[in-house]
Amino acid sequence: MLVFLVMTAMISVVHVSVTRIGERKTSLRQEALRYFLLVAGGITILALIVEFLSMTFQ
Repeated sequence: MLVFLVMTAMISVVHVSVTRIGERKTSLRQEALRYFLLVAGGITILALIVEFLSMTFQ
């Protein structure tokens, strides 16, 4: 889980720094944190859904 979070954080920073266009009002750190929470949260929710379906059909 820790490796997943570290890799997601690294991808978030790289993604935000590469796709950042012009001057934005939010800082790079805030944008990276928002993207990290979005990606990590989405993947976690998807994993919980798969786990629930797996338990249901067992």
